[in-house]
Amino acid sequence: MEKKVKIVIDGREIEAQEGKTLLEVALKEGVSIPYFCYHPKLRIIGACRMCIVYNEKTGRLITSCNTKVEDGMIISTQHELVKSNQKYLLQAFMTRHPLDCPICDKAGECDLQNYGAIFGPQRQIVPVSALEKERHYTDWESDFLEYYTNRCVVCYRCTRVCDDINGARALYVEERGFHANIVPTVRPIDTSSCEMCGLCVHVCPVGAIISKPFKYWTRSWLLKKEKTVCNVCPVGCEVQVEYGIGDWRSKKKVYRTKPTDDLNICAKAFFGYDVLNKNRLLKPYIYEREETTGNAVNFLSHLFRTKGEETALVLSSYLTNEILANLKEIALRSGCFVSSPLTADFYTFLEGYGDYTPMYIREIEGANHYILVGDDITSTAPVLSYYIKGKVYKYGRTYKDAKFNPKYLKDLEELWDVVDKGSVLVINTTGMGKEGTDIGTLIRKLSQERNCKVLLLHKDTNYLGIYKTFEKDMLSHLGSIMEGVKRCSIKNLIVFGEDLLDYYEMEELEEIFKGLENLIVFSPFADGLSEIANVKIPMCLYGEVEGNYYTIMGVRKSKRFLPWAFKEEDFYKDILENMPKEKRGVKVLKGYNPHTKRNVHLYRSNWITQRSENLTRLYEKNAYLETSRYPA
Repeated sequence: MEKKVKIVIDGREIEAQEGKTLLEVALKEGVSIPYFCYHPKLRIIGACRMCIVYNEKTGRLITSCNTKVEDGMIISTQHELVKSNQKYLLQAFMTRHPLDCPICDKAGECDLQNYGAIFGPQRQIVPVSALEKERHYTDWESDFLEYYTNRCVVCYRCTRVCDDINGARALYVEERGFHANIVPTVRPIDTSSCEMCGLCVHVCPVGAIISKPFKYWTRSWLLKKEKTVCNVCPVGCEVQVEYGIGDWRSKKKVYRTKPTDDLNICAKAFFGYDVLNKNRLLKPYIYEREETTGNAVNFLSHLFRTKGEETALVLSSYLTNEILANLKEIALRSGCFVSSPLTADFYTFLEGYGDYTPMYIREIEGANHYILVGDDITSTAPVLSYYIKGKVYKYGRTYKDAKFNPKYLKDLEELWDVVDKGSVLVINTTGMGKEGTDIGTLIRKLSQERNCKVLLLHKDTNYLGIYKTFEKDMLSHLGSIMEGVKRCSIKNLIVFGEDLLDYYEMEELEEIFKGLENLIVFSPFADGLSEIANVKIPMCLYGEVEGNYYTIMGVRKSKRFLPWAFKEEDFYKDILENMPKEKRGVKVLKGYNPHTKRNVHLYRSNWITQRSENLTRLYEKNAYLETSRYPA
């Protein structure tokens, strides 16, 4: 049971939880206290001293961020000593801070700017000349992050978020006092241990660290802001999307993506947001002609009703649970084939492992140790790596997983030496192929004998959604479907997304598709598979679709708010309404799957991220690291 204490803040009696800090309690109760270095997700260091309050009982000033509440405390946030000291500290922060708010990207959301307005005009309290105001310039040698030395208030937020949240340890503080600068451990930072998650940009209370792709594009107060769930990887992070609606304020496009105070974000969202603006397919096309949504619904409904048994669906793991449920019902009523690229690795693993009860991030925190099996976990689901703390063992390809400083296992038999009841096994099934069945058998036996936790991972967002929606006996093997297309027993192929390109080259697919009567592609993009399709229908990205995903954070709800969004979920409901009620059952083809060992890269993990110009530049700069720094 939580113990409560009673304290008084500014004459108001408050009941607070024992163990909380004064600042946490005050903020929760709506009491305004200025601060720079504090963040609810970061360890407390008391660096900025702006959060001082007056303890009436002791007659002393104390920092509220690192002082625990005690029963009977009487605290004042408005005492004359508090205000005078805070103003003095603010003037000290301003001593070397340039007055460049008109060109600073942080303007409008800068803590220093806001406190300057609250405390009134500042005066210089340290007798330094204009030349002495300049800190030593530190070049991060980056195409994506820019550091302004004089704007920095040395709050250590950036170094703490990099060390304690991400774990990349890519930044440190050089020198002390007025000479202090934030410096990358390796330069250029773009090719260091940095994962370009953007957390240092987000937590910076001033404009000391900025995102170059966002620099000078617009002002924060001119943008619309909404929250949704990122659907680029299987973690399910809540993100803030800032966009223009095409009025006088800004162009109709997404300008940036940021994390919430949970600090769950990675490069795929922070810098990969530009995919939302590039080569988008926003309206249906039938035989190169733009059509209404109603005509597209009628075309597909007729196809399902009349040629269902000659039709196959290739599902994407980037579809919502609701859309997957509708597609399942359409398949049952039309008698078509259903497949997914997941049959080539995730389901192959399950053939050996058996039924899987999904495990979530909150269930694996604080384990004795972690054993990572398969391709690079950090590249596959970066934010999952933020929650893996402590000793790590690794079997499989390592790239960014090197940040764990893992102990490497030479073969799977060594798992018997390190797995116990307190272990968590994280198995990345991505690209496992035929050997996945044997690995699955081993992991099942190990987990049963040692009673350890197992989290099965795949790079695709809603792989658990497909697993929960479609029984494994309902899904045809992907390779068998492609063979059916080659033999012309399958004459109509409906492809969702471009997951196929993880297993086939475009030239190979063009050859396979030659005998089709209709190639129907649902895609967010006008290029890629859409270019060779007879019929192309929009598919939505985050911020454009309303629905739920099964992620490793649990069921997460996506929200539609972007003004150009196609109403995807309504499209499938309309098709279903045009289908007969009678169920024919799903046809199944088994026996063959494509086999490929595709390595996942942090900046190029799927067909969505590979379209990002920002992530492509990062990928090209970092590609050599896979062989030179982090060999398999």
